[in-house]
Amino acid sequence: MYDQKRQHPLMIPLASLKSLLIFLAPIVLVLLQNPGDGNLARNLLILAGSAVALLVVILPLQVLSWAFYTYRYEAGYLHIKSGVIFKKERSIKRERVQTVNIRRGIFQRLLGLASLQVETAGGGSESELSLTAVTLEEAYNIKESLEGPAVENDLAPEENAEKAAGEIGDEGVVREEKETAPRAGLKALIDTALKPGEQTRAGEDNQAEATYRITIPELFIAGATSGGFFVLFSVTGLIFSQALPFIPDAFWEHLLDRVTSTAAGTVVLVVLVLLFLSWLISSLAFMVQYANFTLQRRQDRLQVTWGLIEQKQLTLNLNRLQALVVHEGILRQPFGRCALVAEVAGGGSREQNYITLLFPLLRTDELSHFLARILPEYRLPDTFVPLPGRALRRYMFRAAAPLLLIIVPLQWIPYGWLSISLLILALFWGYSRYRAGATFLDDKQMTMKFRFVNRFRVLMLRNCIQAFQVSANPFQRWRDLRTARAWVLSSPSGKAFQVADIDIEEARHLWNWYSRQK
Repeated sequence: MYDQKRQHPLMIPLASLKSLLIFLAPIVLVLLQNPGDGNLARNLLILAGSAVALLVVILPLQVLSWAFYTYRYEAGYLHIKSGVIFKKERSIKRERVQTVNIRRGIFQRLLGLASLQVETAGGGSESELSLTAVTLEEAYNIKESLEGPAVENDLAPEENAEKAAGEIGDEGVVREEKETAPRAGLKALIDTALKPGEQTRAGEDNQAEATYRITIPELFIAGATSGGFFVLFSVTGLIFSQALPFIPDAFWEHLLDRVTSTAAGTVVLVVLVLLFLSWLISSLAFMVQYANFTLQRRQDRLQVTWGLIEQKQLTLNLNRLQALVVHEGILRQPFGRCALVAEVAGGGSREQNYITLLFPLLRTDELSHFLARILPEYRLPDTFVPLPGRALRRYMFRAAAPLLLIIVPLQWIPYGWLSISLLILALFWGYSRYRAGATFLDDKQMTMKFRFVNRFRVLMLRNCIQAFQVSANPFQRWRDLRTARAWVLSSPSGKAFQVADIDIEEARHLWNWYSRQK
């Protein structure tokens, strides 16, 4: 009754091309490190021969993989068959499905295809179902079957459509509208989310309880203040060091004579240029990655779509949401901006399945209104219980003590006194950490506020906190201070948040709240 389905045949060349690029990457690196006295033709011949040899092996394997990987979805189940030599067959209940994610790379969009991953609770490191190339129609059919409202008798989507179409009379017309409306709404949502040209119509979709999109100026600010250029700077420096032998000496002489006049000035100028290039590249990459970012609340789900070159769509069931984290990066705090991150339970073991960026940039003063519309289950406190004054000494000591072990020996060398400036910065950092530490409780939610370099506010519902601990070392007991730590189910090992050196009475208040003791 239910035929086994295969992916689109174009999956074979797409998967083959991806595998070929992976295997060719080390060969290209070897050829770049051993250019062979500038013999470009020889290197190109080696590269072409390697590509042909790899294709001879990869293509037959991908054909077999396509032929023996089949699936079908019906009666509340998803059935998967795979394996050429060792056969495997799996059945997944609809209730176990956590998310159905859709992605469309640039080649897939040109070919009218999409890739789809089905994640389940306890699914391990790999998706239960991973399709590289299916039509967009098939993608939202699978998504509706596994995530949409249950239809009568849990029939397959095709059979429900035929049954609804076959009904006659006024009652049948009403039943047809009720059964086909979820598919029409889901189709409109997916088409809108995955086709940037139709983004403006998504806000008019009455099925969405609330919709937020990031504007281009805000997206640029998000990329410029993301801090990604710190990581990219090391890569840029490595590339520059490899290209340095090919830069003519005349260029450096001109730079030294006309611009910097000193070798130290030349070094500083080069570092500043590399920093600027790293910042510019990371900002543009961020904008391309999160272009058309849209967040929608639809009943008990959040749906996030983003991407310009590779368009992605993530559906998050609210029962998987364990905590909300307001992330205020050090570069964003002067502009009054923050990002909203969700700690998510379940799914595969890859980091992006546990940590979900709900919105890349928000105004801090608009965050309460944002939560009231998108996630009214959570509340952003107006006031917090700050750390007691006697905790300041401990924060300052922890910040300064490690540096003192370095600064004191440096006083015996010339200009070692300059290292004292680092001590001033460390004391300022310790003071800022002390000012950031705070807690808050209401009937259902615990909120922790703390800082390492960036500042965080963590919102946790009581029924999502897996464990809570109050601890104290001898020095804390002497000062009547405690450390409060809460765990949520965010990864196989869990995720812990803590505020150090809170008052002992506040620690008892937190403990009684969690243990439900009056």
